[in-house]
Amino acid sequence: MDTDLVYLRDAYLTEVDAEVIDVDAEERTLALDRTVFYATGGGEPHDTGVLAGLPVVGVRKEGGEIDWDRRHALMRTHTALHVLCG
Repeated sequence: MDTDLVYLRDAYLTEVDAEVIDVDAEERTLALDRTVFYATGGGEPHDTGVLAGLPVVGVRKEGGEIDWDRRHALMRTHTALHVLCG
């Protein structure tokens, strides 16, 4: 089952209910059925935030609530860099 990347449809959504679909205790990772967390990719840093009260410190596209202030600052910085470089 693939993770529904909710942030692709609504970049301003800060939280979503999700179900855990896989857990790797050894790697200390889990996969969700849907997410608002943006994963590192294309030179953009990943979101941070909380999931079930625990800190989210890394997000991979291998599959809570995001830190909206950080996400919004990164969005604005990304856009500003495009303007400056253009």
